[in-house]
Amino acid sequence: MYDSASPQAVLDDHSPAGGWLRRWRTPGDGPPRRRLLCLPPAGGAAHLYADWARVLGHTTEVAAVELPGRGARGGEPPLNRMADIVTGVESALDTLPELPLVVFGHSMGAVVGWELCRSLRHRRDVLVRGMVAAATPAPHLPPPRRWQAGSDTRDEDLLRLLDHSQSLPPELRGNAEFLRLYLPVLRADVEVLARHRPRRERPMPCALSIYVGAGDPLVTEQDAWPWAPGEVSGERALHVFPGGHFFPHEHPGPVLRRLARDLDTMTAP
Repeated sequence: MYDSASPQAVLDDHSPAGGWLRRWRTPGDGPPRRRLLCLPPAGGAAHLYADWARVLGHTTEVAAVELPGRGARGGEPPLNRMADIVTGVESALDTLPELPLVVFGHSMGAVVGWELCRSLRHRRDVLVRGMVAAATPAPHLPPPRRWQAGSDTRDEDLLRLLDHSQSLPPELRGNAEFLRLYLPVLRADVEVLARHRPRRERPMPCALSIYVGAGDPLVTEQDAWPWAPGEVSGERALHVFPGGHFFPHEHPGPVLRRLARDLDTMTAP
């Protein structure tokens, strides 16, 4: 799947998305026929998905969310309210040509992605074809205590969360300048999760795939699977992959092979 001879993905920044989205496509015969919207984990940036379009092929446009405070938007203050994030992503999607949409969310990104799916249905009458929720507890479960943070959360507590999730390589974990810039972003993201209280709604008419890392120290299979049967009306499936909390980037091969099959099923005519 990672054939070095495959065409390289092309970054398309020629859209009035206000910096909220970075889009990649692989050159091929004709335009893409579907869009994969990727929402990164807490503290993550859009570049995590830069190579996915090459692997998924020219039929799939990969659009990754770039939240304020990271990546190309590093000079902007991070957001700490779910509603502000959802509104920003929605407005960015409105600027793009319409394509069948599948949402992939990783950890915090899955929580935001699920609220985005529901908001698109209410405010834009847009129905998402499918949701892929990776490394996240079922939405009706209370936030884990490690995510119950606020604007006054100490750096030491955030560092413990980073150590527990094994999310930073040693060279970044020990880099004081990097942490000075990164911890405020992580603090805002964790506050989004801690403050979020999802409402019960009628089932979303889409398919749901749940991805879990076999060695994830934050989210177990038991945490991730019990989505209430009334959350979606389409097919539900659970897939377990090697790796920890960041398995989509630690072991991308198996994840992208499964994701390609899910995209085919979710966007079939």
